[in-house]
Amino acid sequence: MTIKDRKHWASKSEAAKDEVKDFVEELVDWVIVHRVEAAYTVGGVAAAALIAGLFLYSRQARINAAWDKLSQAELFAYSGRVPEAQTLLAQVGQDAGASRSAAAFADMMAGDLHFPHGELDQALAAYDKAAQEAPDALRPYALADKVLALQAAGKSAECAAAAQSFLETTPEHLMAAQVHVALARSQMALGQNDAAKTTLQRISLQYPNTPWADWASSRLQTSPK
Repeated sequence: MTIKDRKHWASKSEAAKDEVKDFVEELVDWVIVHRVEAAYTVGGVAAAALIAGLFLYSRQARINAAWDKLSQAELFAYSGRVPEAQTLLAQVGQDAGASRSAAAFADMMAGDLHFPHGELDQALAAYDKAAQEAPDALRPYALADKVLALQAAGKSAECAAAAQSFLETTPEHLMAAQVHVALARSQMALGQNDAAKTTLQRISLQYPNTPWADWASSRLQTSPK
């Protein structure tokens, strides 16, 4: 089992930093809203600060635990211990204290474990769940995964619609080239030859000197005139 390079947990630290930043911003907002009550006594302020600090520590501990489980799940997946990886991923998904980023990563990895085994309905369900819960930075990855799974499942019309939506909203995204390819394949499967030709031309122009451009150019040479 090979997990996509983009999902390697080297990105874990950045996502974790975002979670801490979001919580700190929420804490500052709380203090501003409750500044009148908090200002009644120095003791009250100190108590509020202590409670906030304990809450921050507790939440961050649970976030770290979720990321640790994800790291362990990745190791299990790489070593072929898929059931154990799936168990850990399910635990992260069920943990109300896990961060949105961790939960979304867990669902994307769960989808990746189903995908190569042809369990495409399960993969699609996992990617859908990830897209719904992911923060903005991660959502396009889940949506791109969904496009690729739809194409692999032979759901060409759904794939084409999802791909078009992705490319309209995030045309410059890292996954856009792969989504373009899935779109072209789906258009060809649907017999939409003119639309497919346009997509293939776009791929060859937008991603020069890449395997995707080479593939598109070869398809253009053999496509119906």
